[in-house]
Amino acid sequence: MEEPPAAPPLPPPPPAAAQPVPIGFRNPLAFRIGFLSALLSLLFTILLTPAFPVWLIAAGFLGVYLYHRRSGESLSTRSGVKMGWLTGLLTFLVYSLPAMFAYVGEITSPEHAKLMRQQLSSWAFPAAAQDNMIALMQTPLGISLQVLMLLTVLFVLLTLLPLLGGVAAAKMLGRK
Repeated sequence: MEEPPAAPPLPPPPPAAAQPVPIGFRNPLAFRIGFLSALLSLLFTILLTPAFPVWLIAAGFLGVYLYHRRSGESLSTRSGVKMGWLTGLLTFLVYSLPAMFAYVGEITSPEHAKLMRQQLSSWAFPAAAQDNMIALMQTPLGISLQVLMLLTVLFVLLTLLPLLGGVAAAKMLGRK
């Protein structure tokens, strides 16, 4: 008996499409672009301080724009949020150390105690309460709490504004 001819072998399946690396700290392109945007935001803030919210929003926008241009990916709103957040975290890291040192230098100066006394006097605080409050603010615990409050405000501000810029860029670039 004759055997039927064997079927020709099937061609190998096409290779799976490479998935893009998700935006985050493990994505070298996103990290470099976020860090560059953060540095540019710091530079513009130093040069033109009153407009610093504009530079923070622009940092998030620029991060998304550059990532879109370099990777060729069309970013969704969710990806824009991630890129803006990454840029914001890097912006916080870039801004917080110089701001913290400047703030500690300011609040530990004798002029700061005089200014605090003037402000407390304008609010009709008794002299004994003023002395206690100023003494507390100049202890290591008081200085630490003031620095912690500064870092908290900076974290919220420096991550939220670039995030909003990232969302705006993703929405604008997503339109065809």
